[in-house]
Amino acid sequence: MSSPVGPAVAAPAAQSTASALVAKLSASQAEIAELDLKIGQLREAANRAFVDLHDAQSRSEQARRGAEEAKRRLEESQAAVEKARAELSAVTRSQYRNSAGGSPIQALGGEQSQKDVLDRSLFLRQRSEEKQQKLAEVEQARLEAANDESLQRQASEVAQQAADEAVAAETATRDELASLSSQLDDVIEQREAASAELNSIESDVAQERGISNSPAPQSAEVHETPAETYEVSPELLDAVEERVNEIAPGADVPNEQALVQAVNTAQRTGGYVEVSNQADTPRLEYSEGSDVTDLLTQAATIVASEALVGSSQPDHSETANPYGGSSTSEVIAAFAQGLNSVLAADSSAGQPESATSDLSQVVPAVGTFESITNEVRSALAPSANSSSVETVIARAEAMIGTPYVWGGGDANGPTVGVNGGSMSGFDCSGLVLYAFAGVGISLPHYTGYQYQRGTPVAPSEAQRGDLLFWGPGGSQHVAIYLGDGMMIEAPQAGQNVQIAPVRWSGMSANAVRLL
Repeated sequence: MSSPVGPAVAAPAAQSTASALVAKLSASQAEIAELDLKIGQLREAANRAFVDLHDAQSRSEQARRGAEEAKRRLEESQAAVEKARAELSAVTRSQYRNSAGGSPIQALGGEQSQKDVLDRSLFLRQRSEEKQQKLAEVEQARLEAANDESLQRQASEVAQQAADEAVAAETATRDELASLSSQLDDVIEQREAASAELNSIESDVAQERGISNSPAPQSAEVHETPAETYEVSPELLDAVEERVNEIAPGADVPNEQALVQAVNTAQRTGGYVEVSNQADTPRLEYSEGSDVTDLLTQAATIVASEALVGSSQPDHSETANPYGGSSTSEVIAAFAQGLNSVLAADSSAGQPESATSDLSQVVPAVGTFESITNEVRSALAPSANSSSVETVIARAEAMIGTPYVWGGGDANGPTVGVNGGSMSGFDCSGLVLYAFAGVGISLPHYTGYQYQRGTPVAPSEAQRGDLLFWGPGGSQHVAIYLGDGMMIEAPQAGQNVQIAPVRWSGMSANAVRLL
């Protein structure tokens, strides 16, 4: 007959069960975190494919225009050869006619005759020198024509290669997108299974603790409440738009939503004017004589920065070549788009140094993300870094509650993203791109390329406004650090832009400081 289990035996058994459940819970949470990063990596790989595709298309257009310029130069140099030859022929005929003057006997006939002979001799010598000069000009024109012909041939070859690469990149992007979508479905299915198991484990842990259906406590709270917004009077919006036209006359005309958002951002970061609370929603007013100069300047700078950066970037989720079938003005406008890399760097491979140098004479310059950033910030002179950091964060916080959309987000706000559809939102790199566009910083829509920008710092030394990354080379996820162990991010499908505790697990080697 067995002895009953006493309290001294039952207590360790219960403690062992609880410990096992907690360990299982931790393992399940770690598995889901790992799957989330893998999902992020697959989605960001698609973003990279789109960025690289747009680069290839822009390089193709860059090379095509270079080939056209080389062809124009060749035609001009060939025309110069023909002109030099015609002038040489004219000098030769003139010299021949004038050489048939009087005989030497006539030269002895008198002082005037001798003077005529000397004049003719001097004239013939001058024509001879002129002929030699024309011969040299023909030779130089021939040399330049030969060089231009070689340059035109090189430029045409580069243009054809770039065009082929653009077509191949489009095909590769479509294929990779299909492959990534398939892989993504598999990983999402794994995550759903892991999530169901986690819920079951949490239920077991809750029962073991005697708390029915209570999840394990979180170390810090996730915030999904949007930042406070203000109504903005039409007079104030008109004043901001007028200021935008003054500081950036070439910027696209801003819509009302962009103006309202910019005024809200400026007010939240600077507290420039008193807020009227007479209505249910706080309202920002503008009246004659009121001191709103700083608010107008800050809001207008945000609007202009967003517009200029936005106009320089392609439609992220579009695979079709934006340059085909466009008018000249449309092509030139589209060609202002920033590149992550430019032809000057890529075409140097396999080309002699002299050939690369020659090509640079005809290939038009293309703005990179870095050069566009420098141009916009130099033109608009944004406020000091500390204020710029708060502007970036305010723009991101204004989007709290906006849904996660894969490939969503550009310099102007939420977009429908890679899958199309009717829902607009942000993915992680799209949210960062949007936030920094308001201070004139142009970023590619891929975490791995954003990771290569700015100044790398240790994550433990990150400051407010720095970027935090996850995965090798920042390839999986990005968020904006807020300080005090918190960050703002567009986390994953099914969730919204939120403020959350920093997840240190799986973080990349560096954080990045852009301001």
